[in-house]
Amino acid sequence: EKREEYRDLAAKGSTLFMIISDLQKVNNMYLFSLSSFIKLFKKALDSRPNESDMKEKLKLLGQTLIKLTFFSIGRSLLKADRLMFGLHFIKGIYPEQFRENEWEFFTGTVVAGTDSSVPLPQWSSADRKEAFFMFANTFPKLVRQLQLDNNNLWAQWSGTLTCEKEFHQQIKSSITPFQRLLIVQVFRPDRLESAMTQFVCEALGKRNIAPPPMSLQRMYDEETISTIPILFITGPGSDPSKELQEFAEKTVGRNRYQELAMGGGQNELAIQLLKQTAKDGDWLCLKNLHLVTSWLPQLEKELKSIEPHKDFRLWLTTEPHLKFPAILLQSSMKITYEAPPGIKKNLQRTFQALGDSLSNSDKETLKLTMMLSYFHAIIQERRTYIPQGWTKFYEFSYGDLRAGETILKELLEQSKKSKSHGKLEWETAYGLLENAVYGGRVDNEFDMKVLKCYLR
Repeated sequence: EKREEYRDLAAKGSTLFMIISDLQKVNNMYLFSLSSFIKLFKKALDSRPNESDMKEKLKLLGQTLIKLTFFSIGRSLLKADRLMFGLHFIKGIYPEQFRENEWEFFTGTVVAGTDSSVPLPQWSSADRKEAFFMFANTFPKLVRQLQLDNNNLWAQWSGTLTCEKEFHQQIKSSITPFQRLLIVQVFRPDRLESAMTQFVCEALGKRNIAPPPMSLQRMYDEETISTIPILFITGPGSDPSKELQEFAEKTVGRNRYQELAMGGGQNELAIQLLKQTAKDGDWLCLKNLHLVTSWLPQLEKELKSIEPHKDFRLWLTTEPHLKFPAILLQSSMKITYEAPPGIKKNLQRTFQALGDSLSNSDKETLKLTMMLSYFHAIIQERRTYIPQGWTKFYEFSYGDLRAGETILKELLEQSKKSKSHGKLEWETAYGLLENAVYGGRVDNEFDMKVLKCYLR
């Protein structure tokens, strides 16, 4: 009888696992094992909400499980796929938020005519005529309810910059959040992405769909164990090895951290290093596994045969690859490593990575590091807006940031020792950052002008 009380929570867990299992249809790298999900389920149960009423307790446990699953799986996805995951996640876990034919209309699978007796509203753009007629034919009752011929309710909304947030209170209170999303899709498709993000955030009760900035320290302390590899799925221009190396030096020491770039006949050496580090309790990082996918079944076999020391950690990096073995994907803890979305999250991740070097810096060094971090975040974020931001994707990385930081620190030290009385040689700093560090990646004269503008 006591077990039966948890049946609804178990059903919710089953639904969640089916949702995340569908992700492999989008990308073969998004493969999650049942055992990894059970760990999430147990973690939610361990939260033990302080509630005496059983129904309220189960409700809180369900909410914890949903949020824990969303963000744990979200960090394993490339940022381009997180919004898609959010929408399918809400569709699967909160089906009551979607009425008949609404999801089908949103995804373009509904069949409806493109002629209608309902006229296009005067305030609407003429190019939305076909979309509106399909909407009117699919949801005639909703169209009547919206009073689209009332300019007082809609004229101002149609011209506002953030229409997804500016619905008239009379309309907002009479329709569902997903119906608001459909209206934006029909009349203001330029704001559709923001409207989708808002819908997911409202449904989950969160301010942002992005997972918290990645912290290697928190991950190591709370989640990693010796028998489960940590697999970094990297995006273009992203390489976690520099950040990982610095973290390893701080945590276990440089002499207990081994790193090997795969490819070029390194397979046997990798197996030797794996056996030795597992025995000694050291850390091993194998990079670029996408170059040796045919060898990975052998790596899986070796991982099953060894009994590692409790301090051993295996870190792996790879780009997405169609032939990456499913078993290794399921048995690893997956983290995507790419520039975080937005300048704020980019800065948060940078400050987490820099950690002790920031807290131990003097005032002048701290100011220079903050300026460089802000510059680095801006030029990475501009890649989101190609071809307006840059003409192509430039692989500005964490290594560039560290190189720039080293240059600025050395110039500052030199200025303190010279007769310039601590005045930094800015022209030298500009020249090195412009031509050697960041500018060395730029091969377009207009992009170089943008880079110089931000630098100076």
